Amino acid sequence: MRNFIGIEEKPPLISLILYGVQHVLAMFAGIVAVPLMVGAAMKLPADQMTILVQGALLTSGIGTLVQCIGIGSLGARLPICMGTAFVFISPFISIGTQLGIQAIFGAAIVGGIIEYIFSFFVWRVQRLFPPVVTGTVVILIGVGLMPLGFTWLAGGHGDLFGQPISFAIGVLVLVTLILINQFTKGFLPTISVVIAISTGYLAAGAAGILDLGAVSVSEWIAFPNVFAFGIPTFSLPAIFAVLVAQLASMLETVGDTYATGIAARKPIGRRELAGSISVDGLMSALATLFNGLSLTSFSQNIGVITITQVASRFAVAAGGVVLIVLGLVPKFAALVAAMPAPVLGGAALVMFGAIMGSGISQIREMPEFGQREIMILAISIALGMGFGMHPEGSLDKLPAFLAVILKSGVAVGGITAIILHKVLPHEQLEHKQSRIDKRVVDSK
Repeated sequence: MRNFIGIEEKPPLISLILYGVQHVLAMFAGIVAVPLMVGAAMKLPADQMTILVQGALLTSGIGTLVQCIGIGSLGARLPICMGTAFVFISPFISIGTQLGIQAIFGAAIVGGIIEYIFSFFVWRVQRLFPPVVTGTVVILIGVGLMPLGFTWLAGGHGDLFGQPISFAIGVLVLVTLILINQFTKGFLPTISVVIAISTGYLAAGAAGILDLGAVSVSEWIAFPNVFAFGIPTFSLPAIFAVLVAQLASMLETVGDTYATGIAARKPIGRRELAGSISVDGLMSALATLFNGLSLTSFSQNIGVITITQVASRFAVAAGGVVLIVLGLVPKFAALVAAMPAPVLGGAALVMFGAIMGSGISQIREMPEFGQREIMILAISIALGMGFGMHPEGSLDKLPAFLAVILKSGVAVGGITAIILHKVLPHEQLEHKQSRIDKRVVDSK
């Protein structure tokens, strides 16, 4: 059996760096996607887009460090990666195109501070998250990421999309990851993600689909200016829209925290949950100082932990250091950004599947799993997947604040599971099942 590296273990420096790099490779595309999408929708010039991407990398690294190492009560001290949050894309684009980017930063500051304040009281509602709820949320996190992983595997959204070479490289990465993970021993399985992605990167270069043009023109060192876009402005409609998204982000962070606990073999208590949410909120507010957008925990990195069996929070903290370096050294960031989508997609599908598997494992280990729990699981996943994978335009006629929540399958499924857990009585369903069983026996 492969050795498991626990939360408090400190691997050698070289190993730490490699572990950190593979976490960065797993999350890099997600981090830069949000500022690129928001900036493109606002039609920002290239130099301002660069500022947004640089801010996203730098603040994601700082947030990851704080989450892993902790400062007082701030931080879960768990191997949790922080990055720019997809759930904010829709409200940020709406706010930015109407009120400007300063209004985005102003709303992000207020939303982050409110979530940080809530972290002091989250222990009062922790009983709302039994294994049937957290397991359901974790499953939805994995399922919700699958379409993104397959889109990457198919080539992303550019000229590579649907091309045979995209699938060939993606499958090469996937098979390499599986072979190293299952058929090697010692140190190699713990860096299986970075080996598989590096193999795909080199294969992409050999196939002629690796464009390194941006590397040569990028600067070596670039320090961010504080509030480079100007002083934030505060608008009530913008703040309200972001608060709704902040709720969805917080629910995903709750699920990610419990999922990390499963992967890292660490029970999640009051301190871990409050610490995790506190970073989610406070760092979202502070990220605006360095032109970064709101942060949240990243789910795909839980898959890295599950696959490699490296749960050291210091290894993930090393990933935070790498992100900070990337944020300060644009040439290195450009080298990673040049990675074609199929390379990441091949590894992502395995990692996202591992997340879903950890949720299933959590539910299977419940001491009691009867008709009531089946009902909670079935309805929550059905609604979560339904809304999370809704047809294009199906929610456009709903109020904007409601659509933000409903577009997050994790939020819909999590809220549904919490409500059903509170309203479905244990006794009534158990008695009903007993009567059904009795009628079956009598009929025989």
